[in-house]
Amino acid sequence: MAQATDYTENKVLEGLINGTTIQLSSGKPYVGLLTTAPTDSSTGSECTGTGYGRVRVGDPTQGTFVIGSAGSATNDDEFRWNDADNAWGTITHIALYDSSTGGNMLIYGQLTSPVEIGTGDIFKVPPSGFTIQID
Repeated sequence: MAQATDYTENKVLEGLINGTTIQLSSGKPYVGLLTTAPTDSSTGSECTGTGYGRVRVGDPTQGTFVIGSAGSATNDDEFRWNDADNAWGTITHIALYDSSTGGNMLIYGQLTSPVEIGTGDIFKVPPSGFTIQID
């Protein structure tokens, strides 16, 4: 499901080649929702609806990622956003970021099916719904 951005790929290479630690300034990443497709070098369009905000991995009401075997990680509990105060549009992708706003996109993936978010809707990623695979 997930694709690393150029930013992330460069950070991993720097860590491997220079022996430096790869660490997020925010500690844990944030999960964001996108309405247009990103690429390795561009961020696409993040959702901007009223009430929208990125959710932090591992916050008390959010899941974390569990490292599996063969270079994979998946969320152990759901990621849940606030009720939409207005229409957020059609969510097509999900991404990890290194900060709550702005910052750098780290990894992104396309949803199996786009999801239209209207007023009062709640977007959730179920347990094991966001898998990161490094091949």
